[in-house]
Amino acid sequence: MPTLTSPSANVAASELARVADLFGTGEAINVQARPLVEELEPISHVLARGRYQSPLRYPGAKSSLAPVIARVITSAKQSREVPEINLLVEPFAGGASASLRMVGEGIVDRILLADADPLVTAFWQAAADDTERLVDQMYDEWNRYVRDGGEAAVERWDYWQAWKPRSNITARNRRLAAAIKCLFLNRTTFSGILHGKAGPLGGRAQTSDYPIGCRWNPDAIAERLRYVGHLYDVGRLVDVWRKDWRQTLDDVPEHYPQLLPSRVVAYLDPPYVEKSSVLYRTSFDPRGGYGGDGLGASRPSDDTLHLSLADYLRTKAQFRWLLSYDSYPMLTQSAWLYAHNRMTPSALDREVLGVRSWRISKRLVTTRYSAAGRVGKRSADELLITTLPPATVPLDEQLRLP
Repeated sequence: MPTLTSPSANVAASELARVADLFGTGEAINVQARPLVEELEPISHVLARGRYQSPLRYPGAKSSLAPVIARVITSAKQSREVPEINLLVEPFAGGASASLRMVGEGIVDRILLADADPLVTAFWQAAADDTERLVDQMYDEWNRYVRDGGEAAVERWDYWQAWKPRSNITARNRRLAAAIKCLFLNRTTFSGILHGKAGPLGGRAQTSDYPIGCRWNPDAIAERLRYVGHLYDVGRLVDVWRKDWRQTLDDVPEHYPQLLPSRVVAYLDPPYVEKSSVLYRTSFDPRGGYGGDGLGASRPSDDTLHLSLADYLRTKAQFRWLLSYDSYPMLTQSAWLYAHNRMTPSALDREVLGVRSWRISKRLVTTRYSAAGRVGKRSADELLITTLPPATVPLDEQLRLP
């Protein structure tokens, strides 16, 4: 099958790079990708085994799915092929709930976060490498604007919605301000949505029982930010990359060639097949993302990008992967997506890149989460697809055949 990536994807990538430069977001926390810390220190933070670890609320976040993912990876570690996981890569980092849980519980040795959204990347980079300044700024926003709510808080919400950095601001301060913008909007916007299609919690009149600050617990947020900083300090959080999924998956083997492919796992939670433009700033949907970037019809279509991801995972992925999607029939029915039961790399990729013909397993799991305007939590089936050793992938009432 030919590669499905549209040439116009390069145009979209260049636009994201321009926005990243505006927000002071580098491709890695420092100038170059951070090397692995060989002698890992233990994780000593109190949140390592906490129920909630991410400082962000993320649209569609499936905290109930994280224990299932942990179960699948733990089960795989009982095999001869995957006795340990040296690195878990999350190319659609978002709220990073799964990665934070996996490393905190010792299921994986290290995590690497990546996201194409410059605001999200700026947040995670600052949380890791500029933790205390981010904590201080978070408390300042709370004390001055959010705590008392009302008109002043809504005006501050408008300020951050429109904020762009001054031309003379340093790259470090620009990144910190972008991180605060991300955190402020995430904590004060309906469903945590960043891209401007959702309004402030409590409405502009603030007459709701759930005002703009109802999801902002400063002490809890500070503790979670410090957990991220601790993971970075002890080498458990390797780095945070501002890259799309393709760049991330291509670059991991290049930057970390010492890692065995069977001991690296990519966990991918891409934008929904349906409603992605309602939820994500850099969704696969051309109607979402950066809207005003001027790309128009040149932006790759939603379907093309879902197909491109599937084609890459089935034919070019150099290490094992675990994919979660909203359960959508065509995902397992279409040969262009995930109907196949085995990876099919080309002879050239097998020889040059060492891509393996790993078997592909699929499971359905019922989750409960809230997103896209729903009140309360609802149940929905989630589809898990993985190249972890098939004999180890559980099959029972929790994890069912699709």
